[in-house]
Amino acid sequence: MENPIVLVVDDEPDVLKVISMRLKSAGFNVESVSSGKAALEAISRNIPHVVVLDIYMPEMTGYEVLQKLRQNSQTVSLPVIMLSAGFSQEEKIKAFDLGADDYIVKPYEEEEFIRRINALAKRSTCQICKPALKNILITGGAGFIGSHLSKSLIAKGYNVFVLDDFSTGRKENVESLEGNKNFQLIRGSVTDEAILSKYIEQCDLIYHLAATVGVKNVVDNPLDTVIYDTFGTGLVLKYASAKGMKVVLTSTSEVYGKSTVVPFSEDNDLIMGPPNINRWSYACSKLLDEFLAIDYHKQRGLPVVVVRLFNVVGPGQVGMYGMVMPRFFKSAFKGTPITIYGDGEQVRCFTYIDDVVEILMEFATSEKANGEIVNLGSNNEISIKNLALKIKEITKSSSKIVFEPYSSYYGSQFQDIRKRVPDISKLKRIIGKSPKLGMDDILVKMHEYFLSHPDELDNI
Repeated sequence: MENPIVLVVDDEPDVLKVISMRLKSAGFNVESVSSGKAALEAISRNIPHVVVLDIYMPEMTGYEVLQKLRQNSQTVSLPVIMLSAGFSQEEKIKAFDLGADDYIVKPYEEEEFIRRINALAKRSTCQICKPALKNILITGGAGFIGSHLSKSLIAKGYNVFVLDDFSTGRKENVESLEGNKNFQLIRGSVTDEAILSKYIEQCDLIYHLAATVGVKNVVDNPLDTVIYDTFGTGLVLKYASAKGMKVVLTSTSEVYGKSTVVPFSEDNDLIMGPPNINRWSYACSKLLDEFLAIDYHKQRGLPVVVVRLFNVVGPGQVGMYGMVMPRFFKSAFKGTPITIYGDGEQVRCFTYIDDVVEILMEFATSEKANGEIVNLGSNNEISIKNLALKIKEITKSSSKIVFEPYSSYYGSQFQDIRKRVPDISKLKRIIGKSPKLGMDDILVKMHEYFLSHPDELDNI
């Protein structure tokens, strides 16, 4: 495909000349006109990939030109960046209400200006040529979920790049992929801008899974949680937007906070605890990630979907960060007490990893999911006490079930959620499927796995 065509519309000759020159030096084909009427005529002859449109021009304003473009079926999706010497809040709202994709204030910072035009140009050209999805970057890909996703994608013929700093990910999780020509492991942090940008440039899709893992880890390291989760996500979205690349961003059911409106729906109000309670640092940082993602979609046209995960379990999950199911199985197999923190009446829904991976792969190609926040979980409701009893029964364990206060493990200020159940109607509507495996089947699979992999119990 030829270099993207950018139409620049501005009634100030000097501005028109400078913008055109800078765009040409960045590799764009540029057409420039000095009035709204001339812009419509130019577009009728040859539809560009992006329009840079000044708001205030005589005879026909940029708003009027934009309105006409959005009323025409051939230009309704044409990316348009509004340009002005200053934007009031009312002007921004009006521009977006009329269908603008972005706005830039003059004088502008050149590198940022080119990056934002480039992002929209790539989105536009992708809509025309729809290149094949081949190279996939998974941040946090050596973790529990990321490693299962990596194996499934490689089995389907994709090239997978895994970026992981091994703060919680394990090399053992991806050892079976070493030597595979379609797999590359990069040891590094999602907060390392140089490494991240290099591999985003080589890929067609990002699964952004890198985040703090486990309630215990969050409670012990609240500052690291906030910095790592928010800064890393900001960089992923920044570089993905510059390339117009789709992002599947995993969030968490933790963002529902203290809400008691069950089941949790994506449109529900969210109720957070206070900042002096460490537990909420993770929920708030992931919620900020969600705002960033959705705002990149609204203002920059980034194709992104936010997936709120609910208690994913399966082979390879470790219990050292507070993961309850592997911890219970370890105690049951070893014959040591199965320890429940709290009264055990807290209710959770567990989702098997194979179901989660299958649906995450569906999100990659679902255009209906772009710009959406979607719950991904099961309706397998069970109290933590009943979970312990079922695990004790299936393993035929002699372990005692004991109860300890939250403070003995999480500290004196810990706050918990009593009931966490997802509404998955939106998932079914967008993807057309939901997790299949029931609670008893999950426990059978986990039991069989530990029977055949007894060494894994030592890693929990």
